[in-house]
Amino acid sequence: MKSLFRSFFTVSFYTFLSRVLGFIRDILIARYLGSTIITDTFFVAFRIPNYVRSVIAEGAYSAALIPVLSGLVLNKTDNREASDFVENTTSILFLFTLFLTIIFFFGMPFIIQVLAPGFTNNKEAFELAVYFGKITFPYIIFISLTAHFAAVINVHEHFAAGAFAPAILNLNFILSLFFLTPYVTTAGHALSYGVLIGGVLQFLYLYRAVLNFYRPRIQIPVLNEKVKKFFILFLPGVIGSGVIQLNIVIGTIIASFLPIGAISHIYYADRLNQLPLALFGIALGIVLLPSLSKAIKQSDTDKAHNIQNRSIEFSLLISLPSSIGLFILAEPIIHTLFERGAFVEEDTFYTSKVLSYFALGLPAYILIKVLVACYFAREDTKTPLYISIISVICNVVLSLLLIGSMREMGIALATAISAWVNTLLLFLFLVTRNHMKFDNSLIKNSIKILISSLIFFLILNGLNEILYTDISEKSLFLKLILLPTVIFLAIIIYLGIIIMLRVLSINQLREYLEKLKW
Repeated sequence: MKSLFRSFFTVSFYTFLSRVLGFIRDILIARYLGSTIITDTFFVAFRIPNYVRSVIAEGAYSAALIPVLSGLVLNKTDNREASDFVENTTSILFLFTLFLTIIFFFGMPFIIQVLAPGFTNNKEAFELAVYFGKITFPYIIFISLTAHFAAVINVHEHFAAGAFAPAILNLNFILSLFFLTPYVTTAGHALSYGVLIGGVLQFLYLYRAVLNFYRPRIQIPVLNEKVKKFFILFLPGVIGSGVIQLNIVIGTIIASFLPIGAISHIYYADRLNQLPLALFGIALGIVLLPSLSKAIKQSDTDKAHNIQNRSIEFSLLISLPSSIGLFILAEPIIHTLFERGAFVEEDTFYTSKVLSYFALGLPAYILIKVLVACYFAREDTKTPLYISIISVICNVVLSLLLIGSMREMGIALATAISAWVNTLLLFLFLVTRNHMKFDNSLIKNSIKILISSLIFFLILNGLNEILYTDISEKSLFLKLILLPTVIFLAIIIYLGIIIMLRVLSINQLREYLEKLKW
């Protein structure tokens, strides 16, 4: 377990670094573009390769590759077999994404009509979205190979390079805004070129990292037994990942019919909501899958159950206060980070409301990452697929019901509710199949965490009422000092509560902090 959490903190640290750069990027975008037609069209265009990347590479691809490669790595009698498997999967992914890029490049007008049908009545928005989409989509080739190489080195318990790679993209976004904008039509054009350049740089960085273990080359793929097994796991998983990511696409499609700015409001809010999800949920899922896969392949049931229980316990410990913090402090966070330049008071109002509703689903988003890994480690990609289909149907129905009265806030609330439906069904099937057994420690600590979170909610709500009643009248300097101070104070308060209730002892906290010294 020590190595599991050590790896977790490694991934979280580099993810935090990437997210800090991402926030700087978003602050700059909000400062120069606000919630305008250029911003909306860029976010729609960038969502296309991001969606394909999430479906093909990061979700189902890793879930299928890691269990198969873990078995080959554990069987050290034939390292060549593992090397051949890496080369075959690399070649398949490259050829497939190259083919996909060609199709999407020429079919981009049709793709935009599907993803943002509301743009068809706005010629400027439609043409910009198509143009940005053609520039950004080749990014899928490089980021898919980047995610592939990250999964390969994760099997060998080297997590730092894969976790750091997104920081390269965010840094490239920032540099593109400053250095490319003067030479292109708009900052949106600079960002689009920045996507492609960032993808190439990420690929080169991860390729160098994977050379420590393999030297993958592009070749004509050989469909041997291991590759066939990979596809048996991959195909249901890719559909499942696609269905999950479809929630985001559905939100974009519906938001395209709303007034200009709605897509941007959802984007900015989602970026903030993604911070704890990336730091804890995604990081924990990345580290959990290889460790759990190896424990299951070694038939170590007790170790597998222990890893699952501690992961869920840790997820609740982090996600509940994060959700409460984002829900209560949504308006001061958005106001402090974004309200300047082209990002006006109305944008703050809508974006903060969207963030509050997204935050209601944050514990579910994080638990889904952990629970899905429990299925994938057992080479079961079909069950999460069926569950995710139910979740998407729930999201579509709720979005259509709520959008009329709640605008983009309805999309966020529908996403949160459908995430909880997904989480509960994943739990139910794991328990009924005896793949998850709650130990006494998890049950007792879960109750204590709920009590701690309730106390934390009352205290933080009081602080918000006292400190942020007149936020618009405060100076920018004071607001920039106040926000991190309040967040730091909230963390100290929560730590104090969980220590008093003996959810976490001083010695355990010291052990967690020592794991940061890798």
